Amino acid sequence: MDGYYGKILKVDLTKGTTEVFEPDPQLYRDYLGGSGLAAKLFFDMGAWKEDPLGPGNPLFVMHGPLSGTTLPGCSRLEVCAKSPLTGIWGESSMGGHVSPQFRGTGYDGIIATGASKKPVYLWVTDEDVEIRDASHLWSKDTFETEEALSEELGDKRVRVMSIGQAGENLVKYAAIVNDKGSLAGRTGMGAVMGSKKLKAIAFRGKSKTTITDEKAYKELISRAKEETKSSLVAEGFHLYGSNVGMEMGMAIGDVPVKNWREAQWERGMDALSGVTVAETILTKRHSCYGCAVGCKRIVKIDYGPYAMEEGPGLEYEGAAGLGTLQRCDNLDAVSKANELTDRYGMDCISAGSTIAYATEAFQEGLITLKDTGGMELSWGNPENLVKLIKMIAFREGFGDELAEGSRALSKKYGGEDFAIHVKGLEVPMHDPRAFWAMALTYATGVRGACHVNDDNLMAEYGNVSFKPVGVKGTKPLKPEGKAAQTVAAQAYGMLAGSAVVCLYAWWSMGNIEILRDMLNAVTGYGYSVDDLMKVGNRIWYLKRSIDNLCGITKDDDIVPERIIRPHVEGKTSNLTKVLYPMMNALTAHKIRNEKIVEMNKKFSEKYLLPNMFKTLKFIGKIIPGVGGTVRDVEKIRGRFVDFGYMIDEFYRLRDLDDRGFPRRARLEQLGLSDVADVLEKV
Repeated sequence: MDGYYGKILKVDLTKGTTEVFEPDPQLYRDYLGGSGLAAKLFFDMGAWKEDPLGPGNPLFVMHGPLSGTTLPGCSRLEVCAKSPLTGIWGESSMGGHVSPQFRGTGYDGIIATGASKKPVYLWVTDEDVEIRDASHLWSKDTFETEEALSEELGDKRVRVMSIGQAGENLVKYAAIVNDKGSLAGRTGMGAVMGSKKLKAIAFRGKSKTTITDEKAYKELISRAKEETKSSLVAEGFHLYGSNVGMEMGMAIGDVPVKNWREAQWERGMDALSGVTVAETILTKRHSCYGCAVGCKRIVKIDYGPYAMEEGPGLEYEGAAGLGTLQRCDNLDAVSKANELTDRYGMDCISAGSTIAYATEAFQEGLITLKDTGGMELSWGNPENLVKLIKMIAFREGFGDELAEGSRALSKKYGGEDFAIHVKGLEVPMHDPRAFWAMALTYATGVRGACHVNDDNLMAEYGNVSFKPVGVKGTKPLKPEGKAAQTVAAQAYGMLAGSAVVCLYAWWSMGNIEILRDMLNAVTGYGYSVDDLMKVGNRIWYLKRSIDNLCGITKDDDIVPERIIRPHVEGKTSNLTKVLYPMMNALTAHKIRNEKIVEMNKKFSEKYLLPNMFKTLKFIGKIIPGVGGTVRDVEKIRGRFVDFGYMIDEFYRLRDLDDRGFPRRARLEQLGLSDVADVLEKV
């Protein structure tokens, strides 16, 4: 099989044994690999019945056919299991430099079951597999573990994915880390590793899969690089990282402030934006393996209470989750807190959201000094922010409770209306009041609130079109068409997580046609766009069914009311109406003339991107019917996101029944009759 090895490594950590499993070749065609194939194998194992932190919960580390190749944006892998944070399907995508070495070992994936009595790590090469003692690594952070194993194994080309203290201590949103800052961050996959006493997996391999069409493959590499070179999206990510979105996001009310209470906080934006990072603490840019975008930041803080050696810098979710969400505008402290989440192995979104919930609960008198051990929780407190991150990772004092996540805390202390999560997974840092389709993204995401399991975010920005699959574009701040857009966006997301390809790179390279061409060049399967959409939908329905088997019903397909009603404080914005057509015009047609491309890059770097907030505000003032921000109380009251309309239409299009379960006919159309059989017994 071109693009695959046709074998998966199975590791029983209880028995200390390994074996090779060869899936039915048809599964690769039907599910691609990555999280799609993992979901199929998870279902076949009946793993939805397992305790997330029990030995029976299988941990999947999976490639797709594009993973670890030299195609741009394909340096990723997927980690999947039942989530200890949500109790439903869990998955997380990881970039960095581990994927190529993993691919070189000659396996399409690893399934780890059982639990070791003592700490261990896996040493996987193309020649052998060993389960080795990791007692000397236990209690080390992820940076230290990576360095120690590289030295111990005597090869600088070794790549390591590991957990830190958060994973060891079973923090429910613990992450897995490689390359000192590339995380499988969401849904607590690090805690699953910790429950198995699996400290790390180290890879070194030289095996190569075969490629069906080498000529097309090489042409695609050149084509993708050319598309990326002329992409404003790629240019923005390269210059300022994912945090390029802080400026435009704050202008349109997309950036959550003070636990989603405020719409705009210009001072916080000025302090924490990607532009400010680039002008102050950035030392260099970094990229995942083989990526032409280079969105990662390397920063250094030389002195002060939050000094840090050169290491990973803020991405957007960290800047917002640890910064604006806390109303903390201390760049050094937020950067240090972000570094600690990487070192300890922790999801910065869930950590920041849980701290923000606790702060508001403290301010409302629901949590007291007795509960916190004498620590006063307040907004904009940089010292407490950094201290709490460590307390969570080590489960010290009140950190032991914060380690359980916002849903668990709100059930104990109250204030469930401002614990901002869906199905137990804390909401990412994009506000549905700016982008209405994000309400559906969060409510119906297969792992809970997630912004990268579908393509809605970039569609709402005006950067992604679903016209190639017959879905019309939608209007900002309007409910019509959002459900159809979401269905298409979810299929795209399932494909990205199964192929496996980075969404940032995909957004920069083009639409679904380039993914089709990549897959066909590698595998020779001859997919059409319609074929791929069927694969994407098959995977979505399978994961949705797994969630149903874990107890999810229609009642769980909701979003917190706070994030779809007018802001508690501050003002709301109409500027999304400006952003969509502006970004669409800037990104819809790629510029091919090299001189014009270079001029455009210089203009973007010097004027457009660093001044996006001011630009949008200015345009809003001069365009009739927009007017920038809305202060009139009655107009603000009328700005509820029309979630009811969108979710009803979504259920109709997805053919979900009154329980929120997929109907048998739809499952059978996708070859999921066995799934329908199991669902009917629930």
